[in-house]
Amino acid sequence: MKKFATFIFITWWCVTTAIAGGKLEWVETRHSVDEVMESHGRVTHIFKAINTGNDDVVINRVRASCGCSTAEYPRRPIAPGDTALVTVTFNPVGRVGNFTMFYTVLTDAEPHRTTLRLEGKVKAEEMTVNEKYPVGTGSLKLNASSVPFGEMTAGEKQTATIEAYNDSDVPMLLYTEDIPKGLKVSPHKTTVQPRTVTVIKVSLNTEILQLRGYTETNFTLFAEPQEPGTGALAGIRHINVMATVHDDFSSWNDEQKRNAPELALNTDRLVFADMDTLSDVCNKKQFVIKNHGNNNLKIYGIHSIDDCITVNLHKKTLGKDETTSVDVTVLPSKTDDNILNTYIIIYCNDPLHYKQMVRIVGNKK
Repeated sequence: MKKFATFIFITWWCVTTAIAGGKLEWVETRHSVDEVMESHGRVTHIFKAINTGNDDVVINRVRASCGCSTAEYPRRPIAPGDTALVTVTFNPVGRVGNFTMFYTVLTDAEPHRTTLRLEGKVKAEEMTVNEKYPVGTGSLKLNASSVPFGEMTAGEKQTATIEAYNDSDVPMLLYTEDIPKGLKVSPHKTTVQPRTVTVIKVSLNTEILQLRGYTETNFTLFAEPQEPGTGALAGIRHINVMATVHDDFSSWNDEQKRNAPELALNTDRLVFADMDTLSDVCNKKQFVIKNHGNNNLKIYGIHSIDDCITVNLHKKTLGKDETTSVDVTVLPSKTDDNILNTYIIIYCNDPLHYKQMVRIVGNKK
C-alpha cells in the first residue's frame, strides 16, 4: 500500500511540476521581409516570446543555420509573464536571390527546442552602364571583348553572345570584318538605336575550323555614328575567340582503343629555383614526351597560361616508342610574383590523356 501511495505521489508531483514549469509562447516563429537591396546592409528582425508558465525560463543557446547570420538573446532568466527578445541579423552581401535562415532556440523549459525562420529576397544593386558594359568601342559599349567557348569536340558547333549598348543620343552603325574560317558573326551589319542594346551572336564550327588543341582567333568590330558631327564617337575593337578542341573518341571501337597512341611524360613538374630577376637571364629546362601506344601520337600544341613562359616542341608526330624533347624557358622579369606556380598544357590525340599538364614552379632570389 505504501508503494502504491508513493507511486501516486511521484506521478502527481511530476504532473504538477510540468504544469507549473516555465513555457515560452512565441508571437511568431516565421517572418518574411520585403525585398532588400544587397548594398543596404544587414537585415534585422526581433522574434518575441512570452513566458506563460509559473517558473523562470533560461535560453541556453540560439544556433544560426549559416555563418552569414547571427542571433542575440537574453542571458538572464525570463520570469513568468516577461517577454524574451531574440534579435536575428542576416548579412545580404554576396547572397542575391531568395534566402531562408533558420535559428534553433534551445531552452530549459517546454518546448526545449524551437525553430525560428527568417526569409526574403536579396536584390542586387542596379549596375551602371560602365559597370555592365565596360568595354568601350567609341560610343558603343560592350559587355565583353572576348568569347571563350571552353572545351569542344571536333565537329561540334556552339554559339555565344556579346551585348552592345549604344551610349549616345544618335543611331550607331555596327558592322564586322575579318571573320576567320569556321566563325560566323551575326548580325554582320546593323543599326543600334540610341540607349538600346543589341545582341551579337558568335558561332564556332570546329568541323570547318579543322584545328585541334588550344585555338585563339579574332574578328574586327566597327562602330560609327550614322550621322557625323553629332558628338557620338566611332570605335574599333578586335574581339578574341578562344576554344580548346579535342578529337571525338566516343565512336571509337575496341580495336581503335587498343591501338591508340599513348602520351607519357618523364616528369609532371619542372622546378626553377633561385631565379635572378636583375640579370634578366632566361632560365631553361626540358622534359621528354614518349609515345607508348601503337599508332602515331599527334601533339596538337602546347599552351602556356603565363606570359613569362615560352615553350618549344621539337617534334609534333611520334611513332611507336618515339620520344621528343620540350624546351621550357622562364623569363623572371616578365612576372611580378616572387613565387612561380603555374603550368603548361599539352594537347594530343591520346584518347585517355588528350590534355595533360606539366606544372612549373620556382622562386626569385
